[in-house]
Amino acid sequence: MFALLRGANPKSRIICVCFLMAAIAWGSVFYGHSVYLKALTGDGRWSIGQISTGITIFWISSLPGTLFVGYLIDKKGASWVVFIGACCIGFSLVGISWARDLWLIFVCYGIMGFAYPAVGAAAISATLSPWFFKDFGWALGLSLTGASVGGAIIPPIMTYTIQELSFPLTMIFVGGIVFCILCMLTFILAYTKPVTVKSVTPIHSKNPIAVGLFKQGVFWRISIAAGMALAGQVGFLAHQIPIALQQTSEFASVISVTIVAISAAIGRLMTAFASRLVGVTKIAALCYAFQGVGILIVSLAKTTALLWFGCSVAGLVVGAIVMLSPMLVREAFGSMDYGKNYAAVNVILYLFAAVSPWFLGHMFDHHQSYAVGLMTLFIIQVVAAVLILPIVNSARVSP
Repeated sequence: MFALLRGANPKSRIICVCFLMAAIAWGSVFYGHSVYLKALTGDGRWSIGQISTGITIFWISSLPGTLFVGYLIDKKGASWVVFIGACCIGFSLVGISWARDLWLIFVCYGIMGFAYPAVGAAAISATLSPWFFKDFGWALGLSLTGASVGGAIIPPIMTYTIQELSFPLTMIFVGGIVFCILCMLTFILAYTKPVTVKSVTPIHSKNPIAVGLFKQGVFWRISIAAGMALAGQVGFLAHQIPIALQQTSEFASVISVTIVAISAAIGRLMTAFASRLVGVTKIAALCYAFQGVGILIVSLAKTTALLWFGCSVAGLVVGAIVMLSPMLVREAFGSMDYGKNYAAVNVILYLFAAVSPWFLGHMFDHHQSYAVGLMTLFIIQVVAAVLILPIVNSARVSP
């Protein structure tokens, strides 16, 4: 870790830090939701619908953070924002496994959600933005590859240790490790300052919220299309292990998470490369449709092989969809006040993401099957692909 602080050029150091942040955020939280859902509902004490409500609380609680994280990083730097995230996420991961009442589980999900933007895509993209201009998409792709590494490694390890030890003991270890790693990244960020921020990206407004964007049609088109795509992804991933358990063994269901994470790493790098050659909106439309096809295959799968294939198809664009929304914002509105602009879009995205796990969970409780919910997600993805296509770059205000 200290090698990062003393290492070669600062841009590489920042990418490494953001890579590790992504590994923690996605591995222990984003992909971790399906692990916690399985652990909390495995003894029959709570239903899938009840714990899905907790995941919805997570996304709703993320709204204040996602609205202000970019602005705070633009103004004050990322280090103390990440430290707050370290404290809250470490505490909530331990608390969620020890809570004995449903309302306490909801509180832990709320704390986790409040802190998630401080280490997730909002913080990572805002941290990278002052350092990279022409190669922003490529730097974001490299950094968010950490999400796939974390998703491929952390959920299977947690699942194994839950079986061998227990859910509470596993989460004590996970929460402690998450806290320590994020604190070390905070220290590195405190000593790594971009020297070009003030001269290249002046802040023209003291308003922490980009209110003017709400009047622009392109803002709503990007937000709704990207929000629908994220809703499909979040709903599928939050329930992935229970979905897979309907068709296969517990081991094979955990492997499906690893398949998604590895596929996401490949797709993320492909998207970063393609962004240099093809318009971002065309890439977004293709990715949204592709994810819909993957979810459709999973919903129709009757064998483990077909289930894994559907997960690989959906997974190929999981990482791309996360990184496309900040790229769409940069393309449409430029780099000036990026943190605030992306935060405004992210609020809409998180509202869509909040509804999806709740909907899928309650559809399962009602039908005792995921078929109807997954088919709905497929339709949403197709609509998102069609909606994003008319986006043009006329709204861009600065390079």
